[in-house]
Amino acid sequence: MSNSEEKLDAIETETAAEETATEPDQAERASKRKRRSIVAGVVAAVVVAAAAGLMVWHEQPSFCAAICHDPMDPYLPTYEATPGESGTDKWGNEVADSSSMLAAVHGQVGKTCMDCHVPQLGEQVTEGMEWVSGNYDSPLGERTVTQLVEARGLENSDEFCMNDTCHTFSREDLQKKTEWMGAVNPHSDRHGEQKCSTCHKAHRASVMYCTECHTDAVVPDGWLTYQESQDLVDAAQLPEAK
Repeated sequence: MSNSEEKLDAIETETAAEETATEPDQAERASKRKRRSIVAGVVAAVVVAAAAGLMVWHEQPSFCAAICHDPMDPYLPTYEATPGESGTDKWGNEVADSSSMLAAVHGQVGKTCMDCHVPQLGEQVTEGMEWVSGNYDSPLGERTVTQLVEARGLENSDEFCMNDTCHTFSREDLQKKTEWMGAVNPHSDRHGEQKCSTCHKAHRASVMYCTECHTDAVVPDGWLTYQESQDLVDAAQLPEAK
């Protein structure tokens, strides 16, 4: 065998050895890439699931109490209260019948905070900064119906309660429903149309405002008279949410 042939055989042998040695390396690299892809997919799935779970939790009262634990604490019991049983209002006062608090009643039918309190990004950022800095009142002041209506982009307060997904009846229907209350019908328009929130309260016992003038007006079970309501507001030394 000539020198040229020997050199050629040596090169072919070396090349074959390199290819044989490279095959396991390539397989290992492919395996690593596959593992990385699987890990990345799992991480992405976990992130998506966590984000979805956070969004669901974000709409629950427990989120409000957990994140803004101090200023929101007084409101959670009003939501968790059982209608027909005694409870506690936002100020810590005993409520004879929790069905007089809209938060408790709506909670029983699956409504959450966000069904009434539509969040606005700017408002949430401001509140978050105030919470971190401690620049807030405790308990937080309730949003007025005017603010809630504006957040929803509605034209008037009637639409906030009486609509296709909540209370599907009109003021005329309401007046007929309470005709049994006689001359002091709270849904009568004799004194002009009143906002629903004038009597119906979310986080404290509702108020029969007719008793401000009509002392003989029927006060539903668990509700307060006008004077009893004013006494609580004065004791809390906080502005009343309309």
